[in-house]
Amino acid sequence: MLEVSGLTKTYGSLLAVDDLSFKLEQGEFATLLGPSGCGKSTTLHAIAGLRDATDGTVYLRGEDVTDVPTNERNIGFVFQHSALFPHMTAHENITYGLKMQEFEGRDHDEQAERFLEMVELDGHGDHKPTELSGGQQRRLSLARALAYEPDILLLDEPLTGLDRVLRETMRNEIKKIQREVDVTTLHVTHDQAEALSMSDRVIVMNEGKKEQEGTPKELYRDPETEFVAEFVGKSTKFTGAPAQSSRGLEGDGQVMASDATPISVGDLQVHVDTSADFEDGQRSLYVRPEEITVLESPTAQSANSFSATITHIEYLGHRNEIEATLEDGTVVTAYGDASIDLEDGDEIGIEFDPADVIVL
Repeated sequence: MLEVSGLTKTYGSLLAVDDLSFKLEQGEFATLLGPSGCGKSTTLHAIAGLRDATDGTVYLRGEDVTDVPTNERNIGFVFQHSALFPHMTAHENITYGLKMQEFEGRDHDEQAERFLEMVELDGHGDHKPTELSGGQQRRLSLARALAYEPDILLLDEPLTGLDRVLRETMRNEIKKIQREVDVTTLHVTHDQAEALSMSDRVIVMNEGKKEQEGTPKELYRDPETEFVAEFVGKSTKFTGAPAQSSRGLEGDGQVMASDATPISVGDLQVHVDTSADFEDGQRSLYVRPEEITVLESPTAQSANSFSATITHIEYLGHRNEIEATLEDGTVVTAYGDASIDLEDGDEIGIEFDPADVIVL
């Protein structure tokens, strides 16, 4: 449905997008994920024809549309800020879009009412945008973009400015509607939770380039670069090289695992799965917070058991998010049982399985 090949965009000496390529299949929901300034919105605007590409090609339905005007690409676009016509009612906002796109599928009024109902705004057709809540305005923008039945839907950070609860509600609704109409969708966000929860596939961008592409689970569990490991989800990072000795350090009282490789990390040893490749010497190790077990007292019953001091604890209702410092100064982030009474300054034990260490 959509193919971007070698897309490059420069602004003078600034390289905003650097030789970016990817494909979207019919009905797929994909997300461009990355920090501000990484080129994701520029990419979206180039696909829509709102900005000219410096180099590269955009294909829609197998056709080269790189130089085709925006209004001839049959693209639905939801902007970061609703971009609704304030002097028009909700119904008129949709029918105006239908008229501009020369939609002939069915009666415009009937189509407008159909999509107002789809986004749960039936009964609000005579309301102007200023009479709608923030969430309702986003729903109206989505209805307007979908009503003329585009080949592809582009979403440019559509949930910006909404509170947390509303963002969660809206991302579920957007995904539900996208599946209902089976429209190929490309979404742009810097929010990891949005990308992981909404997408069939995520394309992580950094400084104009594609860092990694894959399913949400692939990116989270098997990051290919340090940037992806650190940007997609939280983690604790260790840096080290294979230990010269296979025994644990006496001062730490660690237990060795027969099926693990010890890595020297400062004064500690972190054990990783023996299948990890260490031919390049120094490597970065990452452990996700949900893989770390928090114990009320220090222990040395297994490999990767450490004593730590809590430096910050945040109660989140269903769990505690704990930051604790190891003896060598490494700060560990872990999720703990909210029913356990812990405070800043408490001595605890943490442990994790060598198989759960990501090696990069």
